[in-house]
Amino acid sequence: MDSIYPVLSGALAQEKKLEVITNNLANVGTTGFKKDIAVFEGLTPHVMNAPGTEIQPLGTLFGADATFGHLQQISTDFSSGPIQVTGEPLDLAIHGEGFFAVQAPDGVRYTRNGHFTLDAGGQLVTMGGHPVLGSAGPINLPPGVVTIDAVGNISVKGGEAGATVVEIDVLPVFTVSNPQDLRKTGQGLFEVVGGSAVPFLEGRVQQGAIEGSNVNPVEEMVAMIEVMRLYEAAQKAMQTADEITAKASNEIGVIG
Repeated sequence: MDSIYPVLSGALAQEKKLEVITNNLANVGTTGFKKDIAVFEGLTPHVMNAPGTEIQPLGTLFGADATFGHLQQISTDFSSGPIQVTGEPLDLAIHGEGFFAVQAPDGVRYTRNGHFTLDAGGQLVTMGGHPVLGSAGPINLPPGVVTIDAVGNISVKGGEAGATVVEIDVLPVFTVSNPQDLRKTGQGLFEVVGGSAVPFLEGRVQQGAIEGSNVNPVEEMVAMIEVMRLYEAAQKAMQTADEITAKASNEIGVIG
């Protein structure tokens, strides 16, 4: 019966991994989405023999080689997704590393989703309505033809004849020293936890394009099939162990 517990922990670990894979597949078409990876480790069970005494492995109870599957963390893969040309002047993609900064209700957040638009007041915002931040705060664009160059310089030329080009602001690209300091907060946004974001001078912006999801659907489907097979094998192992335990219990003391 004791052998069921390590197998059960392994089955639960596969359930967690399946949740991550399912979420990745659901965001194959999400602009700027970064896939998650479930990272597991083996955990040897321990017990405190008595108050104040040293913690000892539960080798005698679960077997000397018993190892429990444990979800260590869900890590985000920040590799770039494919650049998709849209021709829309407010669509922006970042080549290489870096993030756009936006003003969310609970603070500054960072995103790779450059599918922007204008609100009723002419402010550049995300599709979720969060203002995009330039060097001087939220970016307001007057009517006209918008041009954003590779280093983020924003200019607008009015539609009337003889109109001049007006420099509006600079759209900075930010980076963090450790990408794992970024925590997903929903809507393609990241919060910096335990670190800070700084302007990335080597960041390059492409106007009229967006970055697609970095999820490879074929890889995720293969991983899903593998997880389901492992989960099924764990179920069969638990069923077999349960049947052996029941048979042993029913036949103990039976004289042939």
